[in-house]
Amino acid sequence: METKKTKFGFTIVELLTVMAIIALLLTILAPALRMVRRIAKDTAQRAQFHSIDVALETYSGETEQYPDSTIRPSVGGDPTTSTAPFTVGAHHLAEALLGRDMLGFDPWTTWDAKADDLSHDIYAAKPPSPKNSNDAEVVKSLDRRKGPYLSPDSVEAYQIAQLYTDTAVGTGDVYPGNLSNTGVINNIYSPAPVLTDSYRVKAVSLPNGRQVKAGSPILYYRANISSRVFENGTTMPSGVTDVCSVAGIYNSFDNEELLALGTVADQSKMHNFNKDEGGALAGRTKFYDMITNPTITTQVRPFNQTSYILMSAGFDGIFGTPDDVYNFKN
Repeated sequence: METKKTKFGFTIVELLTVMAIIALLLTILAPALRMVRRIAKDTAQRAQFHSIDVALETYSGETEQYPDSTIRPSVGGDPTTSTAPFTVGAHHLAEALLGRDMLGFDPWTTWDAKADDLSHDIYAAKPPSPKNSNDAEVVKSLDRRKGPYLSPDSVEAYQIAQLYTDTAVGTGDVYPGNLSNTGVINNIYSPAPVLTDSYRVKAVSLPNGRQVKAGSPILYYRANISSRVFENGTTMPSGVTDVCSVAGIYNSFDNEELLALGTVADQSKMHNFNKDEGGALAGRTKFYDMITNPTITTQVRPFNQTSYILMSAGFDGIFGTPDDVYNFKN
């Protein structure tokens, strides 16, 4: 008597059916998973801003003011009349909370990394050996330090030349810092980092050869509390066509040279806050529109008009789009 053989496995029809169901589920779930990932990144960014807020309040408590954000060197708020490379508001934020060398803030700073780099006693310590300084000056600098107000072990801070290619900063518009995009120490410059956000969009190299993911620079603007003027990007001072009034509560120039470098992930892409994006200084108009507080209807006023504004480029890495994250509710 012949024994009936039992068949194991799936038929081709069954396999195709299962694969079709899996593909359908992936199609349905993929947008949801991307949304969850984006929400997690947004939450992490707001948590980072909270930590920076606490650090800035501690800094303010010790120094009786928030860090300066004015672009340096500048004449009347207009870097086009000055000599590059410029230290921008994003640099100032990292310097105040960490120090340029991550060893604390030196109150003798001029906020101008280029000028202090040549000084004998301001941020004298410079790897691999102090430049234009002796050991006594290094000790004096370290003794003056305050902070750091953020932990150097947990903060995400990188040099501009790490975030952008050498060709992008080669024109000298923005102070590059002491590390190249390959992690090599550049002894021409001292360190001057910027804090970066939680949306890690680019691989950068460290001096030890390790590669890590870095986000976009966090922009910092300090309010001019003595001003009652709010520039909206279209009502420029009489006879001036290419600068924002430094009398305004916030000055778009504070980080404008950094915005001109493009996005960190793709430098061919421009930020919507770039002054010439859209023509006729339209980028500045978008900047002022974004920080306008709509609940104040009697006059045009910004959010945080007595303190400061922090900006992250958000998930897409482009400043001036709806996914930007601020330290105010917009």
